[in-house]
Amino acid sequence: MIDAVAIPLEVWQDPQGDVILIYSENECSVYFACWAGAGEPADFIGHLSFDHGCGVRSFHREFSPYQVSNPGKSEILRIPDSELVREHLAYRKRHYSHLPPKLVVPNHYVVRGHDIYHEILADGFVCNKIPNEDVTDPRLVRLITNA
Repeated sequence: MIDAVAIPLEVWQDPQGDVILIYSENECSVYFACWAGAGEPADFIGHLSFDHGCGVRSFHREFSPYQVSNPGKSEILRIPDSELVREHLAYRKRHYSHLPPKLVVPNHYVVRGHDIYHEILADGFVCNKIPNEDVTDPRLVRLITNA
């Protein structure tokens, strides 16, 4: 197992729900259903918006290879001394050696769902709530329906 640092979230992610990743050149976001109380759906979904997302990978597995010594009820993981970050920096150096090195080395984050987890390389992230009544995207509506 690889050690991870737990970063508590100010929302309670539904531990039995899906986590939806949207990644492109200009966006890196993860959405998930939230609970107001144990087993009680909240009236909003969670949105993690990642700053300068530069890589992602996902696995359809219930268990990730990352361990946290004191897990909370809702968190995102940060992987210190990450092999994925080293691979990213080596790729950048090999293919873009004419550019100055990045001023900020990206963090390696892990967002876990029930049977899936996403790994994200980014400078940082912000967690927001989106009220259910503002959700119109069918993929995100499914999070609310399945909560």
